Amino acid sequence: MSKLLSGWLIAPSASTLGPEIDRLYNLVLVITAVIFVLTESVLIYFCLRYRQKPGEKAAATHGNTTAEIIWTAIPAAIMITLGFMSQNLWAKLRQPTNFPEPDIVVHVMAEQWLWHFKYEGPEGEIEVQNDFHLPVDKKVRFELTSQDVIHGFYIPDLRINQDAVPGLTTTIWVEVTKTGQYELRCTQFCGTNHYQMKGNLTVESPDDFQAWLKGAKAAAF
Repeated sequence: MSKLLSGWLIAPSASTLGPEIDRLYNLVLVITAVIFVLTESVLIYFCLRYRQKPGEKAAATHGNTTAEIIWTAIPAAIMITLGFMSQNLWAKLRQPTNFPEPDIVVHVMAEQWLWHFKYEGPEGEIEVQNDFHLPVDKKVRFELTSQDVIHGFYIPDLRINQDAVPGLTTTIWVEVTKTGQYELRCTQFCGTNHYQMKGNLTVESPDDFQAWLKGAKAAAF
């Protein structure tokens, strides 16, 4: 079910935590779909069963305490359960104290309407714009900030989304499990050219990534 929904509604995940996120997403989707079908079915039944008929007068009702307790308690129980289920996942993805030791740290500066990526390593400091690279099967920590307004750093296939906020450094991490090309999008409306604020991520082998770093360094001079 998880793979079916992920492949149908969203692209299959390409990160280590992606399957956990997808399972939670699919569970919420199934719960809401079942509740939607039930409530709409009851609504249609009531519309037909209690529609106006010649010679019959409408009867007033003042509610049902038992029914109100039930339809309040069940959603509350579902929400609390989902909250507990998502807590561990949230802590893994969002709390810096739980982040694994990174193999690479990428500094991300967002501005209207551009992404800057800065790498630090043996080759020195390297900065590229919009199109950036990562090695597969390596833990990467992103440190994000913004030059002007709030921007949203979102790579759907990796299931990561983090705001870049002026004057604040936010962090998120990922370990990509599949090589390929992935789109970066901005999820916060950041001005008139918001629709143009995109980037492209290339995930490749560690050797190819090191070769790209050397090429990017050479191109900067």
